[in-house]
Amino acid sequence: MNRTELKNHYFLLRHGNSLANQQGIIVSTPDVGTARYGLSKLGTNQANIASQYFTIKDKIIIYSSDFKRAKETAEIVQDKLSAKVLVYTELLRERFFGLYEGLDNSRYDEVWEKDKRNEKNVFNSVESPRQVADRTKSLIEQIESEYQNKNILLVSHGDSLQILQTVFAGISPAAHRSLNHLQTGEIRKV
Repeated sequence: MNRTELKNHYFLLRHGNSLANQQGIIVSTPDVGTARYGLSKLGTNQANIASQYFTIKDKIIIYSSDFKRAKETAEIVQDKLSAKVLVYTELLRERFFGLYEGLDNSRYDEVWEKDKRNEKNVFNSVESPRQVADRTKSLIEQIESEYQNKNILLVSHGDSLQILQTVFAGISPAAHRSLNHLQTGEIRKV
């Protein structure tokens, strides 16, 4: 996907710090992530600060993961900007970390090490970088078919946004950790 050919302007926002971040655990199962582990107090602050990146005149269209931490982030930004459009989509969900679910987040390093060697890494039932790239790219293609010259804010998760950045950069999803990492509550123009 060539950035110069895009019809819209894209901004990535990693959800604010969540209760799962505070507890240092991996939460990637939809049943858990959509119902629990919303924003921490710090995360709420981060979402408020992120909303200051834009002005009301920017007329942002927001797409968000349906996980609680991302939804809460998107809703804060929507409220602050009086954005009229907020769409929740499974295509921006957290990368599924399979057998790492509920484990200490230090285990991400094991997954990322394997990702570097294979964009189709599914060790321990994780969703591969290629799978994440394909699903997030399908959302961009959908948005591109519906809108033109709009500011699109994508509210999602660390790995999902890291991998989506490879799509915009035209590089292998296996290289997602080589790109500048998005911190919680960080917003970035693509």
